[in-house]
Amino acid sequence: MDHTRRDALAGAAFTLSAATAGCLDFAAGEGPQGPEGTPATLTCDDDGFVRLDRPFDASVAQTVVETDETSLELSTEGLTETYGQSLRVVLRNTGDAPAPTLGELAYSIQRETEAGWLDVRGSTTGEAVELPRTEESIDTSSAYSWNLTLTEAGIADAVDGVDLTVCPELGPGTYRFVYWGIVDAPPIGAEFELVG
Repeated sequence: MDHTRRDALAGAAFTLSAATAGCLDFAAGEGPQGPEGTPATLTCDDDGFVRLDRPFDASVAQTVVETDETSLELSTEGLTETYGQSLRVVLRNTGDAPAPTLGELAYSIQRETEAGWLDVRGSTTGEAVELPRTEESIDTSSAYSWNLTLTEAGIADAVDGVDLTVCPELGPGTYRFVYWGIVDAPPIGAEFELVG
């Protein structure tokens, strides 16, 4: 039986793709195990779980917000993110003056539900917790940058010094990152779809 170079390359490509697919399956684990789509609400089986409150009342601006002095832009690398991968978010001061903020931890990771947008994080101590706030500013041409691993532990552990958990587990659906720490400006958000 004659084998051509093309046959050899095709066989090598198949072997490599099968090996790579196995690695990706292993790296991603079982994928998102929480409710799919747009659930009625987010419920947690842990009786001690207290979800983070929504620390803002204003409507969330979409990716660009103006203050009296400057403007800021929020961006993500994509509109679809895979469970287990990193979500990179950047908040840039694109204006001409520093923007006072409440620090880098003044953000929410929310899931869209029929009851509205709810933070996926909370405390299991039975008591409400608040995220740390510090008086800072983003200078002109400067930015805050976040790299959040899209797993329950990755999101919960992103805030040092606060005992958080994600409940229920993440599921395929619509989420958004909301930065609510710009002083005298509405919160700014970026939506993304989480897939398995």
